[in-house]
Amino acid sequence: MDNLFESDLHSGFHAISEENGSISNFSIARLFGIKVLENIQDKIAKATGLAFVTVDYRGEPITEMTSFTPFCQQVRKDENAKRICMSSDAFGAIQAAVTQKTYVYFCPCGLIEIAIPIIVRGHYLGGFIGGQIRCGDAPTDICRLESVLHHDRNHREDPEMERLFESIAIYPYEKFFHIANLVSLIVNQLAEKELSRLVQKENLDKELEVLNEQKKEMEAELAALKTQMNPYFLFKSLNAISNLSVVEDAPRTNRAINLFAEFMKSNFSETRDNVFVSEEIENLERYLKIQKERMGDQLEYVLDISDELNMQKIPSRILLPFVERAVFYGIGQKKEHGTLRIAAQYQGDDVVFQIEDNGPGFGDKKIAQLFKQYKGSYEGGAIEASIAFSRQRLVNSFGSGYDAVIKSADGVGTTSTVRYPKNFDEKAN
Repeated sequence: MDNLFESDLHSGFHAISEENGSISNFSIARLFGIKVLENIQDKIAKATGLAFVTVDYRGEPITEMTSFTPFCQQVRKDENAKRICMSSDAFGAIQAAVTQKTYVYFCPCGLIEIAIPIIVRGHYLGGFIGGQIRCGDAPTDICRLESVLHHDRNHREDPEMERLFESIAIYPYEKFFHIANLVSLIVNQLAEKELSRLVQKENLDKELEVLNEQKKEMEAELAALKTQMNPYFLFKSLNAISNLSVVEDAPRTNRAINLFAEFMKSNFSETRDNVFVSEEIENLERYLKIQKERMGDQLEYVLDISDELNMQKIPSRILLPFVERAVFYGIGQKKEHGTLRIAAQYQGDDVVFQIEDNGPGFGDKKIAQLFKQYKGSYEGGAIEASIAFSRQRLVNSFGSGYDAVIKSADGVGTTSTVRYPKNFDEKAN
């Protein structure tokens, strides 16, 4: 009889395991962690006076026994008796799993027990098996396993075991039932919260993985831009240097060559993500001096940078594309003298750079119209690509509120504003 009953239990758990296969990778142990489960068990046991053990959705115990009575501990020292007790626990667990409700029953030794199912979003993950309490007023329809599961001997015939049995607390059925419902409410609410936390963490981990991939892509793009830079600028600079060498064997040629060499060395050797403002401005001035050699009196530039900003950190090469734009679309499109101004100041907790030119003030629509025939294969196309990358870099690093702003006024000029936080995590080194 006993073996047949235990066989039925195993068959029942197999059916439930098949039904819950979709959550086998999302177990109660993974949801809480064994140590947390045992901590919950311990606190509930101390508050209620009941003994507890946690089983998984297959009915297998996964925690240590908490607050088991001395009587039950003694009974379980016998291997055959322990097997009967575990079958009793399994019976309660499967009833709770099938009904998805708290199940009350009497164990083979006559102690009242509860099986509390842990159900999360309709899935049975396991249960709390608790009790080991005497109860004399339970309803007659409560299942009593002593009629189907039998120990080899009556443990209570031993005087010491009888004494241990009589020392077990007695609870009225109503009190026991209310405790069971309260524990069920607490445990299942904890499970829901833990699941929400775990799902949120997994979602955040996935988002972080995506962001890391995007960061790698941006770093690759930056590396590509470093190697490509602006090829049209390189060609024009080389051409200007070549022309100078033809017309004069003089200091201007040497100066232009040195400026170009320093600029190239700075841009190709710089590997830091951010530098000091003084270093960024020094690099911009090399660029402007080279353009000055090429454009002559057509280009004048003003650097309005306070000394207090010299040691301020700034994302490396973030300004160069905007300066290139001012030279090409601004000063370069004027027939007469033009001025480019780079200014910087603190505004609250931000650093604000403005690159201004008094060129024709071409906006995006005008530029698209004037240069349509080139289909992007001209210096402006490379500049626009660099600006787009710099803007994306600012947004990814500091948020959408730090996107660069470019404003053009027809016949007046263009102002590019680059803003970033005064204090940010990366350090100039």
